[in-house]
Amino acid sequence: MATGRKSHKGASRRKKTLVKKAHELGQIPGFEVALFVCRRGRVTTYRSINDKAWWPLRSAIDVEYPIPTNLLPHHFET
Repeated sequence: MATGRKSHKGASRRKKTLVKKAHELGQIPGFEVALFVCRRGRVTTYRSINDKAWWPLRSAIDVEYPIPTNLLPHHFET
């Protein structure tokens, strides 16, 4: 695995791509996207709705939305 500066550049690029994809998904009618990325204590958030009050809390998700699909790393391992 890459270390140092190469690893940082790769992770930074992947985060930027992830936020871009979240934005693209949020542009599709019917989608509401909330993204939370934490790396080394620094947090990046994205929300597709431009309302400071909108950030779905777990309690709100349980009440207002269908049961979420919670994906974990082991779901992607082969």
